[in-house]
Amino acid sequence: MRKKALVILMAAAVFALAGCGDKTDNKDTGKEDKKQEETSAETETPGEAEPEVDMEGPAAETEQISESDGRKLMETAVAFTEDLIAANHDNLVNNYEYEEGDMKTSVENGELEQAISSAAASSGEFKGTKAAWLGDQAGDYTNVQVPCEFADQPWNMFIAFAADGKIGGVRTDVYKETP
Repeated sequence: MRKKALVILMAAAVFALAGCGDKTDNKDTGKEDKKQEETSAETETPGEAEPEVDMEGPAAETEQISESDGRKLMETAVAFTEDLIAANHDNLVNNYEYEEGDMKTSVENGELEQAISSAAASSGEFKGTKAAWLGDQAGDYTNVQVPCEFADQPWNMFIAFAADGKIGGVRTDVYKETP
């Protein structure tokens, strides 16, 4: 029942951000949910100064983005994910840049924060993030995945960055530790 509620909440978050959804690659890749492994030694604590990033993944392999730009996007994605899960509204509004329109509005009025907070609450205690990685390029967007460890149900945060580095879309994805 808990998994069903989580799926419903995640779907609601995706629908709430539907205006941003056409900017990211949302097709099903056939990934299957994995059981959470006991890896507390590898789990980062929220708010660490230098988040772990992984310069591997589809975008890095095709060299569509420089290593320094990729690293910056992944560090931003980890910090954003941790602020979003912690429901730190002030940081979300003041510390990140968003594309104008639905994305910016959903952050400013707290809709995104509320949707993700509901999903996080259904997933159990937040344990931290694992190494982020660059996902597939989708048009002018660079996608970053951030694995999120929770006590009951881990999942990934999927963040689409526009070419100018602004956040253009956010959704949850099936848990996967590596690309």
